Amino acid sequence: MNPPAQKQLITNHNVRIISLVTGDQVLALFGEIRENNEPDTKVIGYSMNFPYLLKLGEVREDGNIPIEYTRWCPFSPIEEHRLSGEHIISVVYPDNGILDNFVAKLKDVGLTEEQIFFAEEQQNGNTSEPTETEQPVDNSAG
Repeated sequence: MNPPAQKQLITNHNVRIISLVTGDQVLALFGEIRENNEPDTKVIGYSMNFPYLLKLGEVREDGNIPIEYTRWCPFSPIEEHRLSGEHIISVVYPDNGILDNFVAKLKDVGLTEEQIFFAEEQQNGNTSEPTETEQPVDNSAG
């Protein structure tokens, strides 16, 4: 018996799961910070926008394991966090279900699909800057 066919992974966005040296698994809009903000210059750091800490919940009676989402830094209303590459172990695309949940959270804070997704799918490994919002969004309620 063959396993059910998986939907193709959606990749036309900058949403990533970032594994940090602290052990945190962070879901965020992810981007590179470059010298002088020029595309062909050296990467000097990374940004995580609207970061959420991901954790596995308790196994349910049906065998499913829920994913818990909590704000990564609930102590500040600022939703852009900058870090160096020394703090990152890996960066990967989320599965489509996690992406759908995160997109709903981003819409709750005022982002539109046009700010989250770009028109054409790009190659794996894209870490370009996410689309900026016109005004800062305060999500201090968590």
